Amino acid sequence: MIIITLFIEYKDIDQQYYSNDGKTLTKVTDPYPNLRISAKCEIIQEKCFYDLHSLEYFTFEENPNLTVIGCQSFYYCINLKIIDLSLCRKLKIISNNAFFNCNQVSEINLPHELHEIQDVAFYSCSNIQNIIIPASVELIGKYAFHSSSQLKDVIFEGDSKLTSLESGVFAFTSITSFHISEKITKISGFAFSDSQLTNLTINEKNKHLKLENNTVFSVNKSILYFICNKSDTYEIPDYITTLGNELFYYSKLKSITIPPAVTTIGNNCFSSTKITSISNIGDKAFSLCSNLLNITFLSSLEIGNNLFDDCPNLELVIFPNNPMIVNSHSFSSDTSPKLRMSFTDKTLFSQSSIQRNTNISIFYLTEPNLIIDTNCLVMNFDQTEIYEFWGYNFSNGITIHKNVNTILESAFENSEISYICLELDSQLAVIQKFAFRNCRQLCSFNSSLANLRTLGYSAFKDCINLKALSFGSPDLVVMNNAFENCINLESISSMTNIQDKCFS
Repeated sequence: MIIITLFIEYKDIDQQYYSNDGKTLTKVTDPYPNLRISAKCEIIQEKCFYDLHSLEYFTFEENPNLTVIGCQSFYYCINLKIIDLSLCRKLKIISNNAFFNCNQVSEINLPHELHEIQDVAFYSCSNIQNIIIPASVELIGKYAFHSSSQLKDVIFEGDSKLTSLESGVFAFTSITSFHISEKITKISGFAFSDSQLTNLTINEKNKHLKLENNTVFSVNKSILYFICNKSDTYEIPDYITTLGNELFYYSKLKSITIPPAVTTIGNNCFSSTKITSISNIGDKAFSLCSNLLNITFLSSLEIGNNLFDDCPNLELVIFPNNPMIVNSHSFSSDTSPKLRMSFTDKTLFSQSSIQRNTNISIFYLTEPNLIIDTNCLVMNFDQTEIYEFWGYNFSNGITIHKNVNTILESAFENSEISYICLELDSQLAVIQKFAFRNCRQLCSFNSSLANLRTLGYSAFKDCINLKALSFGSPDLVVMNNAFENCINLESISSMTNIQDKCFS
């Protein structure tokens, strides 16, 4: 056995690089390769050794008081050889990007009282082969050891306090086998990349997770957290209700079947996959799926925000044969410019769901060129006729385009809407029968219905909170029961041709 001992001559860092009280190491530019940090120092400030290519080794005086290594403090110290923090028994936090791309480092020694290793802390430390994580560590952030390409062994000391394995934490390493410690409660689907990991084990005292065939579930098997070495197809078990965050992130997945029991899909679940078709899906996470062409919802589901962000080739979303509510921000937006939608039944969208005029088809309407606009109004392509209002929870009311001349039969019937704004120079001429029937929250329009010629039968029937309306045309024809049971209607202006039964 050969033991090689390195003798390294260190230079004490000059006082000019510390704060006045000596407790903060601020910015070091000393080109000497081997530097010693004062025991008095408590904080290594953000970007302290940033891009200092001359630095090869650093150490500490006896009994160091260091508590925090700041963000990017040793960022891109590309000639640094060893990170030895074992003497720093008061060190609690290694901050974001602290040792980013220190790609010559071959050894990392961490102190026993360390609490946090934050996001990207040791990203691309590509020469380390093993590391021991102290039991005191409660958090290892996202991408902390990502791209540390030669890292093979991660050992957690007994009674580890770590509770989660975050996104990308050990992705693109050489880890082939990993042991899940006792207190881990959740695992990101992208904690490891697919290429290397082949074997998972779990502490027998872990009461939060269940491991079967290298697949990690919640202990009751309702949540699917992690799948080892995912293939291009996967069938979700029938008992799963939740797909965890990043479950298929950056995988080879091309097709998938998701059972009706699934009600929740985690953040970025399918992001950056090679999916080409989906037959049934939960609630979100197809951003950046550049090959995705179509989606079919087989049943009503809860839909999360920004579902199809940056899906440039998505062409068609088919909705189920039953009513559905899409309470989702930016369901249709400019980042999915080809998207059109097909409906069999009425579907309601929340106020920010439709971010651009979107082409749609509806089984029970014969009009071939329909759109749904940003106010969730179903209209013909020229925006002259409103067929239906598909808004959900529109607390701020809606705006009707000035080109609209006809609101068709029952277009807003039973809608929960309080206020309608007509654009300047509105051409609205016809409100057909039942158009606003039972709109119990409707209070008013912002301006006179100056060009209205026809107000249909029971058009505002049961609008019990409607308070005032103003008209302008002497040729206005008001049909029977137009204002029946409008019990709070206080004022109607410029209506001359009043039928006997328009208020009853």
